[in-house]
Amino acid sequence: MYEKLFFMKLSKKLSSISISLAAISTFSSVNSLQADEYKKGIYSNIGVGAGTYSDILWTTGAITPFDYGISLDFGLGYDFGKRFRTELSYTNTTSERETGNQAKFNSIILNGYLDFPIKDTKFTPFIGVGFGTTGVDATNLCFANGANDCDDDVATYSLSGGLAYGLNDTTELTAKLTYLGFDDININNNGTRITVLESETLSFHIGARVKF
Repeated sequence: MYEKLFFMKLSKKLSSISISLAAISTFSSVNSLQADEYKKGIYSNIGVGAGTYSDILWTTGAITPFDYGISLDFGLGYDFGKRFRTELSYTNTTSERETGNQAKFNSIILNGYLDFPIKDTKFTPFIGVGFGTTGVDATNLCFANGANDCDDDVATYSLSGGLAYGLNDTTELTAKLTYLGFDDININNNGTRITVLESETLSFHIGARVKF
């Protein structure tokens, strides 16, 4: 009788150990798959689209409107895994007036991004914030052949959001909307000092992100 009880208890213990080992094995496999799915490392991206400079409201009440022009976006970043990325980006946007005169904006921004992968899909929405500098080239807007100083470098903050679609383990298609807000822009148009307050650009890019 005693031997029978002993073997029954031993059988239950072995059964419990087997179940525990199976659970640990399954858990480890899931973690391994998640680690493979969200790889860390360096990535680059490129995007092309359209962007516009904000309409300028002067103290006189006059408004200078700007239209959409070509916008390019390049970036080099590091993916920390499932949720967080950092990226140094360069954005070039050209916006023109109805007269054909252009203003150009070359921005270098250090961004931080949060990713929100949608379970059981290849889609990943993302949002980002950043800070950097923008070189403003308003030479084409200033008086031709005048005594001009129509370039300025201004502090810039960035807000962005978009959606990525995974093609494979290393490549994603991206769609991104980016808002760049500028500090005061100061230029000298043929002896007249001009300050533009609270201006910005808005751009939309379609592109790709590749992990190394």
